[in-house]
Amino acid sequence: MNVERAREILDPEHRENYDGMEAVNEACRMGRDALGKLVPLRPYPDGGKNIMACPRCGSGEYLHNEDGNEQNFCGQCGQAIEWR
Repeated sequence: MNVERAREILDPEHRENYDGMEAVNEACRMGRDALGKLVPLRPYPDGGKNIMACPRCGSGEYLHNEDGNEQNFCGQCGQAIEWR
């Protein structure tokens, strides 16, 4: 299911008769996953490289920008990062 369809299904003003609940359940799962990325998680050490890794995707390459400053979100998966 694409994001536009999930948004349409989850809109309280949207009225549609469904053959089953699978489309609604899938839209709810997509919404839950999207909201889950907004909850900040702490990065963890990525092996012995002294690099911090994203707790969701495991990437250590996208948590800092070109200047070396910490990002608020992982550049690969979009997970919110809590640095404190």
